[in-house]
Amino acid sequence: MVNHTWVEKDDLMILFLKKFGVENSPLSKQEIADKIGVSLGSVSYRVGNFKAIDGIGSATNFARLSLQVHKQYSNLSMQELKAIAFA
Repeated sequence: MVNHTWVEKDDLMILFLKKFGVENSPLSKQEIADKIGVSLGSVSYRVGNFKAIDGIGSATNFARLSLQVHKQYSNLSMQELKAIAFA
């Protein structure tokens, strides 16, 4: 698989998964991975980025883009974030 350059729209879908769970997502984790063009493992790893930002787990490093997306969008409601992430 080619090295993927993450963009804001990618991280918005991942943030949604982290905050509201796959059960509230219009797409499965695999469908999100396919849409972004990454492996399922990359999606799980990126969810870990957002957990690290929130101080969850043992990871201490995370992508700068993920931090920016978290700061800008983490206070949105489920409906608001879903409308932006999956538009």
